[in-house]
Amino acid sequence: MGNTLRLKPGSHRILEGAPWAYRGELYHSNLAPGSVVALEEPNGRFVGRGFFNPASLIAFRLLSRDIHENIDAAWFRKQLAEAAAMRRELLPDREAYRVVNSEADQIPGLIVDKYGPIIVIEILSLGLKPFTSAIIESLVEIYRPEGIYERGDVAVRSKEGLPREDRLVYGKLESPLAITENGVVFTIDVAGGQKTGHFLDQFNNRQRIGELSAGKVVFDAFCHTGAFALTCARFGANHVVGIDIDSEAIARAKDNAEQNGLDTRVDFTVANAFDWLRKESDRGPQYDLGILDPPAFTKSKDTVAGALRGYKEINLRGIKLIRPGGLLVTSSCSYHVSEMQFIEVIRDAAKDAKRSVRILEIRGQGIDHPIAPGLPESRYLKCLVCYVS
Repeated sequence: MGNTLRLKPGSHRILEGAPWAYRGELYHSNLAPGSVVALEEPNGRFVGRGFFNPASLIAFRLLSRDIHENIDAAWFRKQLAEAAAMRRELLPDREAYRVVNSEADQIPGLIVDKYGPIIVIEILSLGLKPFTSAIIESLVEIYRPEGIYERGDVAVRSKEGLPREDRLVYGKLESPLAITENGVVFTIDVAGGQKTGHFLDQFNNRQRIGELSAGKVVFDAFCHTGAFALTCARFGANHVVGIDIDSEAIARAKDNAEQNGLDTRVDFTVANAFDWLRKESDRGPQYDLGILDPPAFTKSKDTVAGALRGYKEINLRGIKLIRPGGLLVTSSCSYHVSEMQFIEVIRDAAKDAKRSVRILEIRGQGIDHPIAPGLPESRYLKCLVCYVS
């Protein structure tokens, strides 16, 4: 039978289109961790080929459902070329975007972000290790970058059996470096910033909120390096206040404001956003537009209840801060919190704030962060534009 895994009897998401199977769904196997294996149904029917890692809760990650397709260096080159070609066609004027979005681009565990001349990669699956050289060579061939930097100091790599280390894997590193987004120049720290240096998934939402901000007084809670705040200022907001607990992020935000000539209309403050929202909301409505873009409040199903309480708290305070006729833009990047749950949070927050709220737009991640139809978790970003009466 060779490198073959078999599903236990029962219902399985992978048979309905999901790209993975959990350890408990599989018969035990002595196959090598990180190896490419074939997965079969209990009756022996072929399901697909993918990575096997018994150390991970997600023990099988699907690569292909084609029984005739071999998983080798040429396969990875083909997948990377397809992912890059799609972005180049759809985003011809963008200099910073996601090139590969893991399962949604059929390369589970691989994240590739492009920031002008620098490529940043994250390898989060043990099965990718033997193909790393082919991946790097393909990216060099496609983009001719100045450098490729691997961000590898993340906890999930330990669970996969990979070392936690950041390293330059090609060329030279330029960090920080400047990119232009929606007419604003941002300095991005690809080596030391959060994630791969910038939150690319909110690009289109920043543009849209910028368009809505002209002439308004704005607050941006959990502002990080000021992407939403500075976009609003660039699009004509009268005044913007940005709040984040990370002093280094705020320092970067202030530098970004200064280099764009926006520092007279934007004030950045180092503060706990929860505390700031609580204190400011006690003073009543003061803003025409509010932005809530916090980090994920939960990364597991076990802590969803606490996350929902956190989302309700910040949205309750945010609603109280908006003048009648103003807008609250609120996001969740917690994929364990569904869109419906997030909408219910806004309903409950509005009720407790004794304000009327209408959802005008339901937005999500940009097209460089595609969604796998069989994996609801890949639609992780929810962004609601709310009218507050």
